[in-house]
Amino acid sequence: MTQKLYVILGDVISSRKIDDRDGFRKNVERACQAVTSRYSEDIYTDFKILKGIDEFGGVLYSITNVYNIISTILNLLYPESVRFVLVLDYIDTGLETGDVARMDGPAFHRAADMINNLKKLNLKFHMSVGDEVVDSAISGEINLILIIKSNWSATQFRAVQEYEKDKSQSEVAEILGVTQQAVSKALTRSMWKDIRHIEGNLNYILNSYQKRLNQRDQTYDRRFDCD
Repeated sequence: MTQKLYVILGDVISSRKIDDRDGFRKNVERACQAVTSRYSEDIYTDFKILKGIDEFGGVLYSITNVYNIISTILNLLYPESVRFVLVLDYIDTGLETGDVARMDGPAFHRAADMINNLKKLNLKFHMSVGDEVVDSAISGEINLILIIKSNWSATQFRAVQEYEKDKSQSEVAEILGVTQQAVSKALTRSMWKDIRHIEGNLNYILNSYQKRLNQRDQTYDRRFDCD
């Protein structure tokens, strides 16, 4: 059984420096369970750990929520950081098992090569879905967002996380034990409003691109049926 699907791999940055490895492994497991549950409609296999605490991944039907998946994982694993790759290619081994750890094929080989290249470039994300323009544009946008977020202080990160739960700045200040002015300053310095706008645009692009692919595949299937 062979099928072309999206493989997404996450590689934990500086994992050797993590002291509580058992605790971090549990955090990775919880993050994998969270995205598998939250974005189940897009997911072919459950996300799971593939190598120690260093690497985890999953297989997707769709790239619609790929940025949301990445963002969710990073939020749950903070302050540790992860680099990600996304590849559209064939899986030709273990597909029937539904277990990403037992699968193999060109998609996984390319993803592993891309992870190694990311390490050399010191970037956070790269994708290859068969359209160089789309790959470059989306990879660039995600990299910029992740690089900005990686420079957030702990206060900025916590302020944004709480504020995005529809809390007021005063409520966030009470939770963090700081002043409302400190929360306002943290949100401003984090460029929260600008990033939210960019994220909205990015998700629109991903959704629109996936719809275009689905329409193309449906057209191809109708032509094939007619033949």
